Amino acid sequence: MIRPELSIIIPAYNCADDITRMINSIRDQDYFDYELIIVNDHSTDDTAKVLSRLSRSDRRIMAINQPTNGGASVARNTGISRAKGKYLMFLDADDTIKKGALTKFVSTIKTDQTRLAASGFTIINLKDRKKLSEVDVCNTSPPDRQADESWKIYILRLLGIDGRLYQVWNKIYLTSIIKKHHLTFQPGVNFGEDLMFNLDYLSLIDSISFIPASLYNYYQSLDSGTFSKSSLIYQNRLDNFTALEKFLADIPSGEPRDSLLRWIKYSWIYSHLLATYSADLPKSTKLDMIRQIHQVDGQAPLSHSSVIGRRKVRLERTIRYLIRHPRLALFSISLSNAVKYHRLTTGLWHKLKRKL
Repeated sequence: MIRPELSIIIPAYNCADDITRMINSIRDQDYFDYELIIVNDHSTDDTAKVLSRLSRSDRRIMAINQPTNGGASVARNTGISRAKGKYLMFLDADDTIKKGALTKFVSTIKTDQTRLAASGFTIINLKDRKKLSEVDVCNTSPPDRQADESWKIYILRLLGIDGRLYQVWNKIYLTSIIKKHHLTFQPGVNFGEDLMFNLDYLSLIDSISFIPASLYNYYQSLDSGTFSKSSLIYQNRLDNFTALEKFLADIPSGEPRDSLLRWIKYSWIYSHLLATYSADLPKSTKLDMIRQIHQVDGQAPLSHSSVIGRRKVRLERTIRYLIRHPRLALFSISLSNAVKYHRLTTGLWHKLKRKL
């Protein structure tokens, strides 16, 4: 059997209504030298039937049924063990890739002779299918690596300012590196497992290419179920932070390491605050979630850092103050959203008046 150039792995759990959309977006590509490994993680809906039908209609599709439910990490690890392609991609069952994406990914990693390529992506509200433009991260070039900057400090700096290193579904990897070093996703981690895998992979390479385009559509759910396990999500994020410290173990404590590491931590906390505010949950539950963040945050605030700048130091102080005062945190985010809305509507009104 001829080995495909690209292996695509998709974990699937109770996604009978969504998986066809993702598979169709793959079939609509102008790149065809791939195998599609879909691992059904012991779904309780009709996912197995849908995959059976699709695999019979396309010999490139391999459907694997897990005997028990182990989570996305275990499903991806099963896919890795069966992958035969030179390159490897991980996609999610309820998302889509844009036309021409596979060609762009493969051509970039081949042409640049790099070991990892990442693209921008678009986040879409799963409920109404509308683009959440305020969190659309694409079409921007990352900063160049400085002449005297180590590879790991460069990656740390990127993590603090760029949203493209945290996921696996907007990247293409070399299968040989993953299999040679027995890289796997950590079972039991339900949030941030992508970053932990990427850090392991990044520790083994010294180059990355960024594709200045959005090639992936990520469908985000903002319902209460997503955030009902918010405390667990934050604990997983702390596990991510531990993994990041492990990634930097051979870098001595000091600048710029320490300031960059702290800024990443507080940017994660702020993102968690925004997610908590947006969740469809009672106010009392949201306040408890913010209190949990405060309980695990034991670092003293930065007084000054030339590495991240005064503005970020002030932001860190603000974030620390907000997590100590949960009610004020929710009010501040609400006020900030109201101000943004007022500025938007006022601007649109002035534009309309000029046209009239």
